[in-house]
Amino acid sequence: MNEIIEPTEVPVRVIGTLRSRSEGAGPGERRPITVPASRYVSGEFAKLEEELVWPRAWQMAATLDDVANIGDFTEFSIGKLSAIVLRDDEGQLRAFQNVCMHRGIELCSGSGSGLTELRCGFHRWCWNLDGSLKEIPSRRDFGVIDSDDYGLRPVAVDTWGPLVFINFDADAEPLADYLGGAPADAAHQAIDGFRCRFEITVAVPANWKTAADGFSETYHVQGLHPELLRIYDDLDSHQVLWEHVGRSRQPYGRPSPRLRPVPSDQEIWDAFATVFSARVGLDAAAPGHVPVVPEGQTLMNVMADQLRTARAAQGLDLSAFTDEELMTLDQYNVFPNITVLFFPDLLSVLRTRPGNSPDECFLDVFQFDRVASDDASPRTRPMKLEMAIDAGSFGTVFNQDFAMLVSAQRGLHQPGFERITLAQEESRILNTHLNLESFIGIHPSEIEGDLPA
Repeated sequence: MNEIIEPTEVPVRVIGTLRSRSEGAGPGERRPITVPASRYVSGEFAKLEEELVWPRAWQMAATLDDVANIGDFTEFSIGKLSAIVLRDDEGQLRAFQNVCMHRGIELCSGSGSGLTELRCGFHRWCWNLDGSLKEIPSRRDFGVIDSDDYGLRPVAVDTWGPLVFINFDADAEPLADYLGGAPADAAHQAIDGFRCRFEITVAVPANWKTAADGFSETYHVQGLHPELLRIYDDLDSHQVLWEHVGRSRQPYGRPSPRLRPVPSDQEIWDAFATVFSARVGLDAAAPGHVPVVPEGQTLMNVMADQLRTARAAQGLDLSAFTDEELMTLDQYNVFPNITVLFFPDLLSVLRTRPGNSPDECFLDVFQFDRVASDDASPRTRPMKLEMAIDAGSFGTVFNQDFAMLVSAQRGLHQPGFERITLAQEESRILNTHLNLESFIGIHPSEIEGDLPA
């Protein structure tokens, strides 16, 4: 069991070891937790999210690699909201509502570099990169205009490592408070050492919560990712919930207690190569015989050595991380729509955004690599791609996740299915719905059953 890391002076909803299997003599009198399924299909509920969640919650809008240099910019859109994130003339990171203050035309789309001003393509009103009004063509025709009244509307912007967050609410709590104990909990991952390599956007025929829920629990591993069970102990993932963030610490390098008979070391090694081949320098189809496990060590230690050696050959020194850290996945689910996945040598971020109907969304996948500590090269803009959900080139685990999403939404529409039911391992999904009720103002709660204490 992993050691419990207790955040200091940070309020929490739940802290402790939550496991998929019941402990002791069964569930006792605890009632299962259920949530209305209509939240995933209702246009009325989607409207409430549009009005009360997206304008007020902190959301990851970009990466530092998108806006590393003066004049770099990128657009972030979610529903009907749009923001410009940029690096101004002084090198300061800024964000503004993406709207011309003359007639409401959007100022920017996509991303780019070398920006020196923000000029509307319709009537050529213009702003400096700090948001101040620069020019109004034929200004006299408007009468007396106070330039300060027509500055671009700022959007709160802050960072967690290379992740750039924005909030459209001018009165929002600071990002550091919103993230609770997560940054301190993840400090050993040294998040500042990552750079974004690419961003993929996938159109998904499912509600944004349906897609996000698939990356908010590991209960599904036994059904969707059976090959992971040979190298991942899915029953002993330690979880912590802060108000807006939930974390799962997932131990790799040992098989799930679900498996009977217990897999052999060769079977575990073969699964290790299948799932992590590129990362650990093994041929997925022919990984070879399992290495001899030195006295006093376990196969997990051997796997960690294999990873450390493979990465060293690529110029990445992982000697600062323990074997257990190298073989542990830390997963942070940030309300409303962000999943942050850490291995010491890899960082992935998944973001879901609502589409044109409750049955559609966009899934954005950001992939980061750790760079050497002495790497002084400048950050470069990540490659941005759009791919079909059935492209089949996302890797074994993601391919399985995406295939599930194609059919997941339709079941939620069936008239006999009224509520989703959550196990204690699915507590991060519960946390999402608790936050939705808080942001939307649902009282009394529509969640039924006995919540974790």
